[in-house]
Amino acid sequence: MDLLLSRHVLSLHKANKIKRNLNETTFDGSEIEENSFRERLRNTDENIDHLPHTLFRKYIAYAQKYVKPYLSDEAKEIIKEFYLSLRKQFKTGDCTPITTRQLNSLIRLTQARAKVELREEATRDDAKDVIELMRFSLVDVFTDSSGVLDKTRSQIGTGMSTKNQVMRLLTLIQRKSDAEAKSVFKTSELKELSEQLGMEKTKFYQALQTLNIQGFILNKGQNQYQLVTAI
Repeated sequence: MDLLLSRHVLSLHKANKIKRNLNETTFDGSEIEENSFRERLRNTDENIDHLPHTLFRKYIAYAQKYVKPYLSDEAKEIIKEFYLSLRKQFKTGDCTPITTRQLNSLIRLTQARAKVELREEATRDDAKDVIELMRFSLVDVFTDSSGVLDKTRSQIGTGMSTKNQVMRLLTLIQRKSDAEAKSVFKTSELKELSEQLGMEKTKFYQALQTLNIQGFILNKGQNQYQLVTAI
């Protein structure tokens, strides 16, 4: 079933590639590779000539409007293998479930990785960079205070009361979205909702990070979040 689901989601992106062509006529504790994304970021030249702010904004606007990357076959295979390995490792009842939400996140991030370089094809290297980021975030979320990796640790907090608070916050966000017919909210608006639950300030920002990682909300920058999906 997991294999069929991953094939189905990936096939949707393959169909988008075909349509555009017609219109145009391990989360396994492995060691960091020598040329890993982390190492490349760490070894960035400090004397790099940065783009002016105005030009950078135009660059982003151009990429968002005109660049629509598709996944290469190699990228799809790497994403599929990583997703299936996550499903296998987090399949027990005590673990936080890995769903197609995470698969779609992997796909979108891989495409975004290509988009920032104005490339029409998202390659295996793009997928590998994204998987490295995903591994890092999973280790951060599932490592307890003693530094031990615990896959039964909830992505929505360390205790059931915390988990319930976050889910209740998400419910309030959904209700506010329905009532006001909008999906983008300022951080201050979300904080007001958290105060209705008696949530501490630190817990509130942890909740935002968790909901962002889980794919329920999207950090839009400028202290704004967008509700992506309901519970």
